[in-house]
Amino acid sequence: MYIGRFAPTPSGPLHFGSIVTAMASYLDAKHNNGKWKVRIDDIDSPRILEGSELAILKKLENLGLHWDDKISRQSENIKEYKNALEALKKKNLTYNCRCSRKKILESTQSDSDELTYNNHCRNRQYPPSHTSSIRLIANYKSTNFNDRAQGPQCHNINNSINDFIIKRSDQLYAYQFTVVIDDELQSVNNIVRGTDLLNSTIKQYCLNSILNFSKKTYMHVPIAIINNQKLSKGNGDKLNSNNLSLILVEGLKFLKQKIQKDIEDGSPEEILKYASDNWNTKPFQKLRSIELNPTQCLIVDNTRT
Repeated sequence: MYIGRFAPTPSGPLHFGSIVTAMASYLDAKHNNGKWKVRIDDIDSPRILEGSELAILKKLENLGLHWDDKISRQSENIKEYKNALEALKKKNLTYNCRCSRKKILESTQSDSDELTYNNHCRNRQYPPSHTSSIRLIANYKSTNFNDRAQGPQCHNINNSINDFIIKRSDQLYAYQFTVVIDDELQSVNNIVRGTDLLNSTIKQYCLNSILNFSKKTYMHVPIAIINNQKLSKGNGDKLNSNNLSLILVEGLKFLKQKIQKDIEDGSPEEILKYASDNWNTKPFQKLRSIELNPTQCLIVDNTRT
């Protein structure tokens, strides 16, 4: 059975960019007669804003995006993260790293936007400490996969850099590590999310293979940008409408879905039923981002705060 998920971080209210992702994952699951689950990614405690989880869940419900099964939270999975880390240590696939972000920036040779690491600490056998991170010795040779929207994805097998962090120097488990375990715990087999996470997927694919987890299918949908920058809480991503049907219709238009005129005035449930029946991924194939018109004031607020 198809099992998808939506996994927001409770760092603020649900906004248009995240609503689009939620809609895409929901519609893909329902179109394929699958389940759609919700997980709260609350492991990064410094980012958590009190009251955000409740606000997010209420917004999903009001939009008609009703989840299946009970809600999962990363904070409930600490024991599983610890067990997985110990399993990797027993396989001699981890090491302690003392490199700071500043040091890595100074030593990187990459022209890409992604921070890369030259495995400086891999063979130094540093003892564990409360100020060091833990990295995974990554083998990317078999991490090629086909993204359902973005096409074939592969890693340069001649590139030996970029062992990645699975436990941070502040002793919090890293996103790349937790998300793989979370998806396995929820039996998720189809992951739909924004293209801003596409570059991370090969790392997660690699870790998924090392842990002998079940195979996952990926689809990365275009992210919303405004003035050539990703919408964010600090860059225009604020809902300015309480019209739930309008928000859903604008989300469908963003995803380039065909909408019948009479559907636009329907209830959220009616709109989502129509949209799931007619869900089509072809219109956004190979699109990494879509520019929003700043005049779409019902959806975004382009004023900086």
